[in-house]
Amino acid sequence: MAKDLHIRNIDEKEHSELSKIADEMGVSVNSIVKDAIDKWLLQKSDVPKKHFLLIYDDDKAVVELLKSVDKIAQEQGLFRAFCAPPNHPSKKTLTKLGWLDGTVEPYTLDEDPKKYAEKLGKELSKISKKGPLFGIDFVLADIASSSFADAMQIERDYDKDPFPGLVFCPYKAQDVMSSSVAEAMELFLMHDPFYILKDNELYKFHVTKESPHKLFLN
Repeated sequence: MAKDLHIRNIDEKEHSELSKIADEMGVSVNSIVKDAIDKWLLQKSDVPKKHFLLIYDDDKAVVELLKSVDKIAQEQGLFRAFCAPPNHPSKKTLTKLGWLDGTVEPYTLDEDPKKYAEKLGKELSKISKKGPLFGIDFVLADIASSSFADAMQIERDYDKDPFPGLVFCPYKAQDVMSSSVAEAMELFLMHDPFYILKDNELYKFHVTKESPHKLFLN
């Protein structure tokens, strides 16, 4: 859950310069401060705990994205793991690269989604003990396709105590767009910044609350 942060001892000149830089970059002051905090936390923490929202519409494109950063993950000493529905493109490709498949078998998500999600959570918790994770949970995308509300509850529970490392939370674009504005905003704020994958191009987005009056400003 996003929290408000009040920064003291920033004088008018510093704020003006920061606002000017933000305008030139086409981002908000809030985005610049958030990026600075993220970088500082990564420097100060040996084991970051981050989960990234990844919105996409092509499973194969996500697998190609993971392949492109696989070597870096290995060099960083991260334990690579994934879970996915049967016949998912990641099964063959990521396993071949040496990723651990943590999918709970048999895959009974359709029979009892809540019970299966609990079993999967316990399995992923065990896997996280092997070392800081670099992982992705394609089962979450499967859950969101049938019940966005169930996926959001999983997100809320996970956000309270994420696994050490870097974990992708993938969602199909059509599922996010078919959710309510309230649900989508909660999802975005929980992961700010979040990412959208278009073919092989990754885009980063920040969420900022805006005043309607600024629509009339240059």
